[in-house]
Amino acid sequence: MSCNVLEGNWTYRSFYNNPDMVGDDPEKALQLIFGEGHLSFTSHNKPIFKAVLDFGGGAAMDLFGILIDASGINPQLLQITGTGREGTSTAKWVYQYQGYVVPNWAEGVNQIPAIVGTVIRTIPHGSGSAGIVVSFIAVKHS
Repeated sequence: MSCNVLEGNWTYRSFYNNPDMVGDDPEKALQLIFGEGHLSFTSHNKPIFKAVLDFGGGAAMDLFGILIDASGINPQLLQITGTGREGTSTAKWVYQYQGYVVPNWAEGVNQIPAIVGTVIRTIPHGSGSAGIVVSFIAVKHS
């Protein structure tokens, strides 16, 4: 697997790491969402890549990362730094991501590529303090 698996558009969602069950309460489930956006890998020069994480409404971050392939051992590791854009609501945002490209199941049917991992807010912004860690998943559009 190479950077080519990253090419394209993905839906990104991050979640608070809250172990409480939500049961059948959709409002509790929605409260777990930390962020949601459109992730687009824009370029790569193996193993380095760039991407944009767009939360809508002019709020976007530029992502720079590396895809680490441990001699073909799955899963592949993504290490990413995300920075906000000056002059927008994301100015001064800095996040670090560590994610894994989920390997396909041998018996799987119609599998959709996914990336799972965690993200940490590196510096405080707004009312949010540095150090908060949340989980994320990105699912590739077909």
